[in-house]
Amino acid sequence: MGATVRMGTLGRAASLAFVFCALLGAAPLAHASDDILSGTYEVVGPNTILDTWTITTNCGEVSIGCQADIHSPLIDGQATYRGAHTWMMTLKGQVPVCPDKTTTKGAMVYVWNSQTLQGQLTAIQQGICQMTRPGQEQIPFTLKPA
Repeated sequence: MGATVRMGTLGRAASLAFVFCALLGAAPLAHASDDILSGTYEVVGPNTILDTWTITTNCGEVSIGCQADIHSPLIDGQATYRGAHTWMMTLKGQVPVCPDKTTTKGAMVYVWNSQTLQGQLTAIQQGICQMTRPGQEQIPFTLKPA
């Protein structure tokens, strides 16, 4: 009889644990769908439109490592979701880092927040551009749906 009571108590405890875990698992920690960016966006810098991107997210639900294709007249790249509403795209090689948007050897690192649509471009010029020396520039930007 003691075994029956113990099994009943264990069974109830297991049922309660299952319900508790199911409720915790069902509670959303964040709305991952809010981090999905798809469509056309103007990349607006401090004084001008830097570029116009077409973004296609490659996952139905955003999680760390999710990727999105970025296409524009200037670049083709792939952004990766890093968590905490942050996307990052790195481009290396012949990239449009010159002030007149011509390409030279360098790198471009874009980081932006999918909630605020605010970001920063780090442009690293390693090759030669007209009238500028190689160096690094930080440019804030905002993504605006086009």
